[in-house]
Amino acid sequence: MKRSHDRGKNFGMATFSFSKLETFKNCPRKFYYRYVAKVPLDEEPDHIATFLGSRVHETFQKLYERVRHATVMPERDLIAFYQQRWKAEWSSSVVVPEHSATPAEFRRLGEEFVRDYYRRYTPFNDARIIGLEKKIMFPLDEAGQHRMVGYIDRLARTPVGVWQIHDYKTNSRLPTQAEKDADPQLAYYEIGVRRMWPDVEQVELIWHFVRFDQAIRSTRTTEQLEVLREETLSLIADVESRGRDEAAFPTHESKLCDYCEYQAICPVRKHLVAVKQLPKNKFLREPGVKLVDRWNDLKAKQDELKAAIEELESEIDEIREALLALAERQGMTAVVGSEKEVSIVQEQKVLFPRKGQEPDKAEELESRLRGSPWWEQVSSLDRNALAALWKERETQAAKLRKLLEEFAWTEDLTTIRLRNRRG
Repeated sequence: MKRSHDRGKNFGMATFSFSKLETFKNCPRKFYYRYVAKVPLDEEPDHIATFLGSRVHETFQKLYERVRHATVMPERDLIAFYQQRWKAEWSSSVVVPEHSATPAEFRRLGEEFVRDYYRRYTPFNDARIIGLEKKIMFPLDEAGQHRMVGYIDRLARTPVGVWQIHDYKTNSRLPTQAEKDADPQLAYYEIGVRRMWPDVEQVELIWHFVRFDQAIRSTRTTEQLEVLREETLSLIADVESRGRDEAAFPTHESKLCDYCEYQAICPVRKHLVAVKQLPKNKFLREPGVKLVDRWNDLKAKQDELKAAIEELESEIDEIREALLALAERQGMTAVVGSEKEVSIVQEQKVLFPRKGQEPDKAEELESRLRGSPWWEQVSSLDRNALAALWKERETQAAKLRKLLEEFAWTEDLTTIRLRNRRG
């Protein structure tokens, strides 16, 4: 439904709306273009889904204007009003995506929405109407430096004193109860309602998803509203801290980019916009396209080579295992080929704890060595130096072995490598 909650847009940066804050959260760059740089735009044509939503909304507003004056429009008159508004506002500029329903099918879908809603809620006497398209503006902070503005589709009060904030949706997806319980839009309006009428006790938030003939109802506690207010002030502080520097408002890519009106100037989309209308022969010769295509070709070859290398490495590992098994069976430490040979060395290696694997043991080892005569030789905890000292058979080495014996352990290691033939 195409209804901006920033109508007029004559307020400064100190006034925010739900749609304005959502724009920042969805894409800071779009927020910059729209609200900071205020980039002028040509009039954007409606999308057919937006057009449908606008006509349904107008129809419900007409319905409740009559109800407010104690008159209930007959269903056929309400449908006729919807059809008249569709015909009056329709233009060939309305965007109808390929492979979607036709305009006539969309129009009939809207008639179905209106008819289902009318039959569900007639005679429309469950609550007294306080306002239609009710504008609310209220301060978020005590000093009144930051304000929120919004428009409530229908504000009503039931006979038992429950205030209702109604919102009409023509979405093609029905959200869950949990999603609407976390949705801030109508909660913002509740804050405003409570500021404007301090004696309000109970407020109910109601979203009408007319495509599904369903209403989702939600309530907020005083604590939840206070958390929302504080989180909103923090978000506004983030916005204002970025100043007017475009670089401080990065592009956030998402599926919403396809519908953004700033694609022609956004650094993420401007090249796409520039080349997508080119004929194929010019498109393929465009410098950026050529470079990306070349990179893509090379990347594909690189991936093929990596896959081939991985396959070769796997086969080499199998050959190593087979050579080790052959050498062990026949008691050999070298196996010759036509040009090269493979050497097999088996040794017992002394190992010591490492800081990255056993930090506590390594720290204790270092502490022991610091008070020993060997610290200068192994001050960097060079494991090879330690192993060399360990193997010495002099008296001092024996003392070192005694010092290190609780930290050292041995492992049998086999090294196999391909080398030039000997002899």
